[in-house]
Amino acid sequence: MKIRKFTEAFIKNPGLFWSLMIGILLAGIYAYINVPKLEDPAVCGKQAQVIIIYPGASAHQVELKAAQVVEDGLRTLPDVHELRTECYNGMAQITVEFEMTVLNKDLEQHFDLLRRKMSEVRLPQGCYPPVVVDDMMDTYGIFYGLKSDGYSYPEMLRYAKMLRREILSVKGVKRVNIVGQRDEVINITLSREKLSRNGLIPTQIMMALQNVGREVNAGKYRSDSDLLQLRVGGRLDNERDIRNMMLKSVDGKLFRLGDVADVQRTYTEPQTRGFFVDGKPALAICVTMNNDVIVPDVGKAVDKTVTTAMKRVPVGLELKKIFFQPDKVNEAISGFMVNLIESVLIVILVLIFSMGFRSGLIIGTGLVLTIAVTFPLLLVCGSTLQRISLGAFIIAMGMLVDNSIVVMDGILVDRKRGTGPKTWLYRIGDQTAWPLLGATVIAASTFIAVYLSPDTAGEYCRDMFLVLCFSLLASWLLAFIQVPACAKAWLTARDEGRKLMTKSEDTQSESIYNSSWHRAIRSVVTTFIGHKWTVLCVGIAVLLICCFGMTKVKNLFFPDFDYKQFIVEVFLPDQSSPDRVRQGLQQMTQEMLHDRRVTQIAMSMGAAPAHYCLVRPMTNGGDTYGELMVDCRDFAAVEEAIPYWRNRLRREYPDTYIRFRKYNFSVSTSHTVQVIFKGPDPTVLRHLSAQAEAIMRKCKYVDAYSVENNWRPMGKSVTAEYLSDNGVRSGIHRNNVADALLAATDGLPVGAVAEGDKQLIVNLMVRNSNGSRIQRLQDVPVWSMMNVNLDPQRISGLLTGGTSADNLSQDMFRCVPLSTVAPNLKLKWENDFVYRVNGQRAIIAQCDPNTSLYQGTTAKVNQEIKEDISKIALPEGYTMEWGGETKLQHDATANILKFIPLTLVIILTILLVLFKSWREVLLIVSMIPFVICGIVPSLLMFHQPFTFMAIVGMMGLMGMMIKNAIVLVDEINRLYKVEHYEPWRAVTEATVSRVRPVIMASLTTILGMAPLLGDPMYGSMSICIMSGLTMGTIITLIFLPVVYSVMFKVRVNQQHV
Repeated sequence: MKIRKFTEAFIKNPGLFWSLMIGILLAGIYAYINVPKLEDPAVCGKQAQVIIIYPGASAHQVELKAAQVVEDGLRTLPDVHELRTECYNGMAQITVEFEMTVLNKDLEQHFDLLRRKMSEVRLPQGCYPPVVVDDMMDTYGIFYGLKSDGYSYPEMLRYAKMLRREILSVKGVKRVNIVGQRDEVINITLSREKLSRNGLIPTQIMMALQNVGREVNAGKYRSDSDLLQLRVGGRLDNERDIRNMMLKSVDGKLFRLGDVADVQRTYTEPQTRGFFVDGKPALAICVTMNNDVIVPDVGKAVDKTVTTAMKRVPVGLELKKIFFQPDKVNEAISGFMVNLIESVLIVILVLIFSMGFRSGLIIGTGLVLTIAVTFPLLLVCGSTLQRISLGAFIIAMGMLVDNSIVVMDGILVDRKRGTGPKTWLYRIGDQTAWPLLGATVIAASTFIAVYLSPDTAGEYCRDMFLVLCFSLLASWLLAFIQVPACAKAWLTARDEGRKLMTKSEDTQSESIYNSSWHRAIRSVVTTFIGHKWTVLCVGIAVLLICCFGMTKVKNLFFPDFDYKQFIVEVFLPDQSSPDRVRQGLQQMTQEMLHDRRVTQIAMSMGAAPAHYCLVRPMTNGGDTYGELMVDCRDFAAVEEAIPYWRNRLRREYPDTYIRFRKYNFSVSTSHTVQVIFKGPDPTVLRHLSAQAEAIMRKCKYVDAYSVENNWRPMGKSVTAEYLSDNGVRSGIHRNNVADALLAATDGLPVGAVAEGDKQLIVNLMVRNSNGSRIQRLQDVPVWSMMNVNLDPQRISGLLTGGTSADNLSQDMFRCVPLSTVAPNLKLKWENDFVYRVNGQRAIIAQCDPNTSLYQGTTAKVNQEIKEDISKIALPEGYTMEWGGETKLQHDATANILKFIPLTLVIILTILLVLFKSWREVLLIVSMIPFVICGIVPSLLMFHQPFTFMAIVGMMGLMGMMIKNAIVLVDEINRLYKVEHYEPWRAVTEATVSRVRPVIMASLTTILGMAPLLGDPMYGSMSICIMSGLTMGTIITLIFLPVVYSVMFKVRVNQQHV
């Protein structure tokens, strides 16, 4: 079937044609307005987390008694890729990572199965049921900080909740979290001197407060025909009620709790979590949106809502934007749309100057229509508009006009030859339609490996493949519909062809290609064919040199994003007090705020407030962790500030580990270079890690400061050795000792009081009479419900009157010092942290590259240390593997390479169908490796890294190379087989005839990429495509004819040269 029928249908029905063109433009505008817009593609993290709380247990006990039990259950789940367990004192976090092949629509089923499995797990007594967190990868793209000046946390929380109610009313908002508030508690403080007075013991308070704050079920009362709900009043609602609560001593005396104890409402101490903006207390208001919304529109609605709501907030409370994804989406989309428009204009201008005004305008119109028709297709497929999809248009710019250039050039050539409209409108289509379709499909198929890659990188770039497929196929179709239709309507009006014909009447038809460019190409090709073996050897030598040069190129797999914000991660020494953590972070904040490059700093203690950005560096945090989110004027200020403050803060805080991080895709690991050792013995694991760390420190490309392992140093603990014999004599049990120590330190929870939508924990605390903590642990008073080992003589004395009831009460409920039942306190060293991977203990030796060096990259560090690391002797039962960015890069590359055979099958099949000759297929495929001959020199010259996006650009280059090669080889075959040219003349004349289409397609692509040169993410890709295509043009027009002449034994006929 010929394409002529479609072309004729629209040329003969101009009304239909123009209606279709206008319809495409209107549909494109409508789709652009309504398609969901994001900054970057939404990548779904196929992870869940299981949290286990085991109060009082050491990290080792948590591992053995709880974590292993849960892991055994998790291993029975389907499609689990990896289990990562972190055991701390009193708790464990197990991250369940599912296979990337699990579809997003099936993910909720896996989460449901996970929850059911966890409900069946049987954990030891005292361990709380496991909690499943399956929304850990939700992105809270709108992140405010409600900053306070003189307001208490309850006051701040009240207004934050008002803002949350208002924000939740906005359509498209999914969830709003408030983070950073300090929990309030009610503390009942007893002095240790009063514990046995008035017949009062802490146990009485514990029993009295156990249920006073709860709702109780009193059943239902049937009265005649009515069934009435029974309720019991008298619930304690606040600290005043607790202070006035009446108690009765053993001897019958009544007294208020407030008469013997200090009852105060206060904050939890110490403060281990908190959020601050510019050093002032604040609350984080984090908003996540639905997946199918237009982010900028929701952002505008939310911003308008909070602006109105803040008018009802008193002076002194200020709302600050910490991270506002809608602004970043607007910047990204508008920036790329500007780049896209610039690229389109550059392409059109190049075409106008090189092919004439009307010809350039015809091709430019087709380019606009191609882009317009792609938007509705993206909308129908449920895709989004973001930097990747818009970047795909720019990547494909040359390929989008290539089909039109070939058709337009054929039309112009036929008009020069003086043929009639029925010839010049259709002949080029009849000759090139199917070769161009095959070349177009091949160009799109080079990205199929990225599309099918079952990992985060593949999911991130998936829309790129869709855009390329839709736009390239649309460009092919429009080349044979729109270009001839517009050529008939616009070229005939000025009779451009006759002027050209007149200019060429004095020459033969071959002299159509007789410009200086054409003559130069003809001469060079003829000369090179005459010395084909020499040229071939030189070409192969250049290829080998460039392959070697590739090893010298900076390899940076994940490029940085150009955000005007960076993260400072601060790890203070283990067992540092929370006050020291807060003071250290606030001091750093105040220092950095004096920097003119810094505009705002948000500070978080313990952990990040939320996962507010897809490419946010993830850190689990901890009680000695804090982070600063530092805003700067622009990205250039970020790059200036980071090295300065890195050196200064590390110098000023030598005992604190400080790490600076930009935003990029290396977010799932704490360090970019990681070596993971697995085995049973923690001591052996630490020894293996120490060897790896020593190797890392010796590498000049490693930031020696960053070298560490993920296990914490051994922590100190104090063990009170309970003696059961002494305990029985005193009526004191082991749990009584634990309660007494808890009351003397952090506070013993004895009840809860409901207040609105929150609960206040009631703590019992034992202190000295002046309110200070008991410093000597042996003096801590320990009590029990009753001392049953009373002296019989004291009991008989009560009957005879020799002993008073008060004295007997004090004997019955007296407290004993801790030294009575636990005379020995032992200081022990123990592991405060245990890390496990897939059921095995593991330790990670890790470091970061020295980014101040040009070759300071993850790939270079791995190259330098890999051999020495592999020589570390592993005892039996121990294994070693690479993690970090190396593993991510390896997995991403492996997943892409896994589908390369499919790409090759598609390419080879199409080429074989088109040419029916394996020699011609091999000829075209052999041109692919030579693209690096342009890439390597340019990357080295401009000091640009070879990134993942550069790999994507190289795939696009391969498609362009194959496409140009197909058109050229097809033209050689036509001249040789149909026009019966001599072989050498068919090669030279076909090459000369392709000069304008190839150069125009290459030039439009090269200049169209120019707007992306300064982009941190796309810069290396732009250079790869621009330089690679420059060399690709030379290869197509010069080297391919030479290789063709070698493979087909073409000789130059000297008589006709």
